[in-house]
Amino acid sequence: MKLERFAMYAWGVLGYNLLVILWGAYVRATGSGAGCGSHWPLCNGEVVPRAPQVETMIELTHRLTSGVALLLVIGLVVWAVRAYPSGHRVRGGAYASLALIIVEALLGAGLVLFELVADNDSMMRAYSMVAHLINTFLLVGAITLTAWWASGGKGLTLRNRGTLLPLIFGGLGALLLTGGSGAIAALGDTLFPATTFAEGLAADMSAASHVLLRLRVLHPLFAILTGGYLLMMARLLVRQQDSSVIAYNAVTILVIVQLTAGGFNLFLLAPVWMQLVHLLLADLLWVAVIVLSASVLQNPRSRVTTTQPARA
Repeated sequence: MKLERFAMYAWGVLGYNLLVILWGAYVRATGSGAGCGSHWPLCNGEVVPRAPQVETMIELTHRLTSGVALLLVIGLVVWAVRAYPSGHRVRGGAYASLALIIVEALLGAGLVLFELVADNDSMMRAYSMVAHLINTFLLVGAITLTAWWASGGKGLTLRNRGTLLPLIFGGLGALLLTGGSGAIAALGDTLFPATTFAEGLAADMSAASHVLLRLRVLHPLFAILTGGYLLMMARLLVRQQDSSVIAYNAVTILVIVQLTAGGFNLFLLAPVWMQLVHLLLADLLWVAVIVLSASVLQNPRSRVTTTQPARA
């Protein structure tokens, strides 16, 4: 029963982190990243800013919710150490989650301290956002594996897997590439909003446009190629492991829905609410691919759980 509660807690930590990620995207999409100035961890040089503007409240809320996310992951580690023996995969997943959320906080702090927010249109900001997104995906993946293992998932084995490993890592790499191009496209949408679809398309194709706009056209291309690859990959993986059919269905549905949402986001000129939906679907697709891959790579001889809690 205690282990079941831990699994529920781990899935809850994952869900909360997804909400924090969406709020972070809202901060960027509304240009509120400089709401606390170039101060971190203080906000405009104060612990509690007086008479804050809307942008300040948006940014401050993101910092506070991110702080809670860190505390929840610390709780995940403490509970895992108490509930599972040394060397257990759940402990490893929890430790990885903690390391990645600390990196996440440092990347967010760097954006603020180096003023890579608001109207900054430098390539350094673009590179930082790509790094931020990749780390976010890795963090979500680590928490997902922790929760999946705590729910009965077995340990992974990478030996004698033949073509499965290149197939899976190809899919994960394609998702990271597509996500990184999406971060650049979203930044371009925020900094250089278009009033019509034709205007946005012309800006993408013009040699005189800012580099962020000229790079924006890559995202739809990567998304279509990645979507096709994932559909093929999921079909091949489900043949290897019948128990992964639920994850297979989730990947298939999410790919189709995500590509549809991406089309709407493009033609609607990337309104903030649609950007958030698009990001949420990307995160859920990443989670589904992680679970599908882990289901196929799990070691059938690995113990599912421990029945006796470890001593702290």
